[in-house]
Amino acid sequence: MLLRISHETKLTYTSPVAETVFEVRMAPPTDEDQTNLGYRLRITPQAAVTSYRDGMGNRVDLFNVTKPYKELLILATSYVRTHRRTGPSRLDGLPRLGDGEVGIDAIELLAPSPLIDQSPALDAFVATLPRPAEAGSAIDFLTDLMNAVGERLKFEPKVTKVRTPVSEALELGAGVCQDISHLFIAACRGLGIPARYVSGYVNQPGEIATHAWSQVWAGDQVGWIDVDPTTRKFVLNDHVTIAVGRDYSDVPPNRGLWKGRAEETISVSVKVEPVDRVPLEWNEWSQPSSRSNMSQSQRMGGMSQSQRSGRPPYPHQRSFHAGLHQQQGEQQ
Repeated sequence: MLLRISHETKLTYTSPVAETVFEVRMAPPTDEDQTNLGYRLRITPQAAVTSYRDGMGNRVDLFNVTKPYKELLILATSYVRTHRRTGPSRLDGLPRLGDGEVGIDAIELLAPSPLIDQSPALDAFVATLPRPAEAGSAIDFLTDLMNAVGERLKFEPKVTKVRTPVSEALELGAGVCQDISHLFIAACRGLGIPARYVSGYVNQPGEIATHAWSQVWAGDQVGWIDVDPTTRKFVLNDHVTIAVGRDYSDVPPNRGLWKGRAEETISVSVKVEPVDRVPLEWNEWSQPSSRSNMSQSQRMGGMSQSQRSGRPPYPHQRSFHAGLHQQQGEQQ
């Protein structure tokens, strides 16, 4: 499946702010499940972008805006072809999870993390779950676990926040895909199975923002298996991975600091749509040409009025005093 992804984040301020340090994780990787056919990041005000890999291997685009501004606009556009081999087909013949030694790359993912914390409510939930050895197969175990998580935590928008830990979501008994994925990961870790968080997108009508799901370690021969506990299904070709981490705190789509005295409003608009091909002009834009004398910041930055038309939905507001402040994040 070939998908076009447009992810627009707009930050507006009631008074000018400056000295912004900002990072985004919006570039889809190329791996055995998907191929990134093109990625553009455009920023207004213009800013030079530096890219690096974080500790989990995710691409991070970092930029600074030193001059005062009242609106920061970030538009990431990607073309991705997905070619995912389904989890059940990869697990076929594997009797159960949790057998064998855990590799050094996965052992850290057995421990609690900032948003997947220990609590009596979590311990009580894990105690009710069947053990992997009791399941008929790895497929049966993961299916039963997704159902158990879905019954314990109901999907309900706006009841949690971007930094809500799984212990608090359990008290509420509800949350969004971020919280449901956190609970699924916590259950896996409690049963001795490494699991990690996935930040990405999904081609599904009604989705208005980024999506989250989970990966479970199935041993060296199989690797990571993607499951979507929110929909209680194994992940298929309508999912596009952006980044992986211990939990959401490792892989927010955007994170930053700014200085000033203002109220901040964040608006996010995400569109994922199937397409037949990558436009020819996209490839031409990416190739060296007479534009080669243009700086990286000019190629990456700038935004035409037509690209900025329309106000993204669902704004959220937060007040600050003067000084250095943390930028709002996007809940998944």
